[in-house]
Amino acid sequence: MAGKSRAWTDSEFEQLDLGDARLNRQARTLTESMAATPTASVPKACNGWGETMAAYRFFDNESVEWRAILEPHWQQTEQWMAAQTASEAGPKESLR
Repeated sequence: MAGKSRAWTDSEFEQLDLGDARLNRQARTLTESMAATPTASVPKACNGWGETMAAYRFFDNESVEWRAILEPHWQQTEQWMAAQTASEAGPKESLR
């Protein structure tokens, strides 16, 4: 689906475990494709009919839980936030 580097999805979903390496790979690929064109429909985000059907099969897979896909993202966000200093966190310092 996505032909570009997946460095950000590899790190963002480092802890992803959908119980099958193929599902993990498909989740990363779909995320990359959908993020590349966030306002596009699924068929437009995918490269052709085969990838579109693969996306819909993934979405319809009863063994794939949305929480399992988001959990690694939540973990990465918590790690990123913990690593920020108060001055890097935002404009809060200037309000004092």
